Amino acid sequence: MVNVTKLYPKSDCSVFDAFGRVYSGRIQTGQSLRVLGEGYSPDDEEDMTLKEVTKLWIYQARYRIPISSAPPGSWVLIEGVDASIMKTATLCNMDLDEDVYIFRPLQFNTLPVVKTATEPLNPNELPKMVEGLRKISKSYPLAITKVEESGEHTILGTGELYLDSIMKDLRELYSEVEVKVADPVVSFCETVVESSSMKCFAETPNKKNKITMIAEPLERGLAEDIENGVVSVDWSRKQLGDFFKTKYDWDLLAARSIWAFGPDKQGPNILLDDTLPTEVDKGLLGSVRDSIVQGFQWGAREGPLCDEPIRNVKFKIVDARIASEPLHRGSGQIIPTALCVAYSAFLMATPRLMEPVYYVE
Repeated sequence: MVNVTKLYPKSDCSVFDAFGRVYSGRIQTGQSLRVLGEGYSPDDEEDMTLKEVTKLWIYQARYRIPISSAPPGSWVLIEGVDASIMKTATLCNMDLDEDVYIFRPLQFNTLPVVKTATEPLNPNELPKMVEGLRKISKSYPLAITKVEESGEHTILGTGELYLDSIMKDLRELYSEVEVKVADPVVSFCETVVESSSMKCFAETPNKKNKITMIAEPLERGLAEDIENGVVSVDWSRKQLGDFFKTKYDWDLLAARSIWAFGPDKQGPNILLDDTLPTEVDKGLLGSVRDSIVQGFQWGAREGPLCDEPIRNVKFKIVDARIASEPLHRGSGQIIPTALCVAYSAFLMATPRLMEPVYYVE
């Protein structure tokens, strides 16, 4: 079992060597391994590939000492497994029978908030630049590269110097094309400062389902607790109830009705079911829970003001009318409706933009 934490480029920058620590067993050259990416879980095995270790080294400053195998506790440089790794990965034997869980991706105390758009000077060289951006994403642990809806390629880093280093590497090492760069801009977050002024509802396109929601700000400190892993959505309902009741003075029913954090498992927004069993069929509502959560997480990832992430907002489902026939409550009906009602509730709760602030000790 190896935890890969960093990728180092070869001298020609065409491929990368993976640097990681052996936690158990021995890794040796010629061994075939399962490479588990950050999206892997026992339920969803899509982010998994099979690779063969072609070479091993002990990395010592500028020197690489070739070895044939490495025992537990060793930090090793591994050739041949990098193709499917983006940031971090878990390597394990192919013949493990039990469920395998990945090492947690790296957590940083700074976030990439400075964004710049890039395009090649010669449009014919776009594929080269895209390949270079993929290599940048592998080489820089904090950098994020993505394609906006407008089609432009953007890079997010921690500051202007960080982006300067990225652009120098992109031009000279990874793509070897001349790249035009837009002025850097800062990414914002979207939030609300009070509860929605009215209950907002949305109907599905087939008019068979209706979801009603309100949005309100989270208690001070709660978003940070979620991001730092102090509380997890995977806890039992009793654990969640006790945590929110004792620390944030929530009523027990609301605390035990938390459906999800968003836009991911450690996202600083909460979706909770505030409906009453006397008014809503909980069985039917439970059957579309996954679709509503997906719509909420989509909305939390791209807010309604300027497509930036939402932060520090609690979305409450206060009423729902769900069709009894499964055909009429498919995810294609429910997900866009949940997104629409989340946006409506957000916009009725006095929305604001949040600006990132450099923290200097």
